Amino acid sequence: MIVAEEDPIRPRTVFAMAVTGLLLIAGLAFLGSVTSGTLYVYVRDAPAEWRQLNVVFSDIQVHRAGAGNDSGWIHLPLSSPNIDFIALGNLSRLLALDRAPAGKYTQLRLVVNSVDGVLNDGTPVTFIVPSGELKTTTPFDVPGSGAVHITLDFDLASSIHSAGGTWIFRPVLGSIQIT
Repeated sequence: MIVAEEDPIRPRTVFAMAVTGLLLIAGLAFLGSVTSGTLYVYVRDAPAEWRQLNVVFSDIQVHRAGAGNDSGWIHLPLSSPNIDFIALGNLSRLLALDRAPAGKYTQLRLVVNSVDGVLNDGTPVTFIVPSGELKTTTPFDVPGSGAVHITLDFDLASSIHSAGGTWIFRPVLGSIQIT
């Protein structure tokens, strides 16, 4: 009767493969943390003829370069969806903050849900927002393990229109600063 001997190398081989697999997973997790950066998005402006001007944002997205039209959009969680632009004065307010994969981005899309305000004479105003979507095509880079700050300077004087007692809000940017 022939008895097969157990291969003493086999348990060592299995152990070595398991350790190698764990190291590979740990390395990929580390690489993922290095290849993402932090994205800050701020807003600012203050029109003088208003006592209060509340803008409610419902979504903000950024688009990675090289991705298709429907893919590549990353939704950022809103830090401050309701912003009173008059209370800001000449300051900026954080709108969104999140980690994003490092790389080049080609667009930023911002959606305004609603706007209401109070004129200097105390008259309350509710705006119609026909298309609250605002797209920018100013490219920016998110550095790995770094941060990019984007400040959207709204031109509220150009965004606000009055026609026959109806107030309309079409978001217009005056400038974009990227640091």
